[in-house]
Parts: sequence; structure tokens; C-alpha cells
Amino acid sequence: MFLSFCAVSFSQEGTRTSNSDPTTLGGKIMIIPFEPKLYMSDIDQKINQETKWDFETIRENFRHQLDTQLKLKFQSISPVISFYSDSTKMWKDLEYTYKSTNISYDLVSKPTEATAINKKQNGIKNGEIAVEMNNDKKFMNTKITNTELLSYLHKKYSADYFIFINELDIKNDINSYDITQDIYQREITVHYSILDKTSKTITAGIATSRFSSRENAPKKIVAQNFSPVSTYIAAKFSAIVKPKTAANKN
Repeated sequence: MFLSFCAVSFSQEGTRTSNSDPTTLGGKIMIIPFEPKLYMSDIDQKINQETKWDFETIRENFRHQLDTQLKLKFQSISPVISFYSDSTKMWKDLEYTYKSTNISYDLVSKPTEATAINKKQNGIKNGEIAVEMNNDKKFMNTKITNTELLSYLHKKYSADYFIFINELDIKNDINSYDITQDIYQREITVHYSILDKTSKTITAGIATSRFSSRENAPKKIVAQNFSPVSTYIAAKFSAIVKPKTAANKN
């Protein structure tokens, strides 16, 4: 399922999933791109030097390309609806969606072993007060504030599942700096939540991909990172929600 690239590493960071039995996929899947203000990047200056793009162009490129990669991965599961379908009315619905949701900074309830580091210490140790420390991974999660939202989108677009991309982070990992090669790693983190039409969370969490600080071409960054991240998110979804079979339909 995972793709490998030179100087690029991909890792799943954590996922929260529904505890219910696998459900049957009925209708379409709708992708909701992240709100522009929820783009956090350390590398835009380097990209500007490479492309001469301004900040808004860089941000919109990554926003659009992440949506495109998700659509490519999810359309093999079920028909996909994207807000990048050149419809002015659809963009009004996207604004309505943003106004009907909030973002919450939540713990990933089922992290991988690499992130499941919990240290709880209380009392006095070596003459100092020891406080509780919790190093669990957290992610930006979608909270529906308008109970009519998903019902409205379901009726209008026949969508049964909604992929909310909550935030996109592109950060420099200076701790990985290799002085002999004058290079360090960068990390892309996609925060996502997938809900059904009843507002039940199917799966949610973060997916990450790492790449070299020497890569500043947006096209290559997208190809090397957005594809495996999207593959991972699609796999988490399809492991829980099963497409209808001929027998199911009858």
C-alpha cells in the first residue's frame, strides 16, 4: 500500500476509528479541502525562491493538489465529489460548511507504538515538583456545530461520507540536520476526519510524509508526499467501510 521514494519516507502517525462493525458503502464520498487559514508552512520562502510564486499561490497549489490526490485514491472506492468542480454554487456550499464547523485539538486515541509514549509522574522527585506529562499525539479534528449541515450536503449531492481535511502542516525538522551533507528533513502532516451523513466519525487522525530540504519544486513535493498520504487515508477508510457487493444491492 505504501510507496517508496528516494530521500523520502512516509509514516502513519495515528488514527482514531469507529468501534462499530464495518459498514457498507452506499453513496458518494465528498472531499472538503482545508480552510486556507489552516495551512502552516515553514518552506514557502524556499518555494518562492524556486518558483517566484507568492504565498497565496503556493498555499492554493498545495490545497488543490491534496484534494486532487485524495480524489484519485478514493474514486476507486466510490464516486467522489470535489469542491474543485468549477461550480460557483459549490463554493458557496463550501463556505457554508466552514461556517458550520469548528476545529478541535484532540488526542489521537489509537497511536502507533512510535507515538504511544505516556509518562505520568506526580509528587516530588530530586527536590523538584514532578508534574503529569502526556506526550500523546494530537491532531486537528472537525466538530459539526450546525446539525443541518451534513443532512443538507447529503440531500444536495447524494454524499454519504465526508472527508474533512482539517489542516496541512509543512515543517522543517531541524533536529534531523546532517552537517556533513548540509541537509535536513521536512515533514508534511495532514489532519483529517471522515464522517458519515449522521455525523458519526468513521476514522480520524493524522498522516505524515518526510522529504529532503533540498526539494523545493512544488510538483515534486506533491508527487512524493501527497500520493502516499492520500493512499494511507483511503486505506484507513476502506478498512472500515466496505463497498456494496451485488448481493448487498439485492
